[in-house]
Amino acid sequence: MNLGKKLFALAKTPLGDLIVGLAFGKFSKLLPVKKIKETDLVIAFWHPKPFWEKHILIVPKRSIKNITSISNEDGTYIYEVFRIATEIVTEFGWEKEGYTLLTNGGKRQEVNQLHFHLASGAKL
Repeated sequence: MNLGKKLFALAKTPLGDLIVGLAFGKFSKLLPVKKIKETDLVIAFWHPKPFWEKHILIVPKRSIKNITSISNEDGTYIYEVFRIATEIVTEFGWEKEGYTLLTNGGKRQEVNQLHFHLASGAKL
């Protein structure tokens, strides 16, 4: 199991909640992921355990547990997620083949950090 997959498994634990928040908020440059884009507000990278042929995660660099916990102060981070998603779709030419942007919640959210899946191609 590679380091990225080990860290993903750790992220699913209560200790992982704290670590994930710190990792994305303060130490994103050290994450062992294949980055696509990074700004002061978000990071986008190839999913370490993809469910689609082309599967990217876009994560705000602010500790936001889930979509129902978004506050007014989080607005610039959420806007940046959509701005970066738009850039990626355009740069990769996914408009023609189609794409999905989604977020999970409740029991479907495995990691307690709001994140968005940007995917294209067939499900794996």
